[in-house]
Amino acid sequence: MSPGLLFLAYGVIVIMAMYVFVYIPNKKKHRKMQEMHDSIAAGDMVITIGGVVGRVVKEGDYLTLVIDEEKEVTMRIVLYAVNQKIDK
Repeated sequence: MSPGLLFLAYGVIVIMAMYVFVYIPNKKKHRKMQEMHDSIAAGDMVITIGGVVGRVVKEGDYLTLVIDEEKEVTMRIVLYAVNQKIDK
């Protein structure tokens, strides 16, 4: 085998490995997060990327979270700042 052909074969193998080990898992993770963001509704408890826990009262591209029920403290965040939805 010529060195140029061998180099090309290694390059193809590296690109295929990157596709299998990086792109596919990242795509699955992105799809799972998108499904979670689409399923958020008023009344759900969520955790933001920054670690803030709150209950959703208004939904859309921006969510309004109630942080403290007693003092009626609310926070408005971007939908994509939600990292986790807490199941009841």
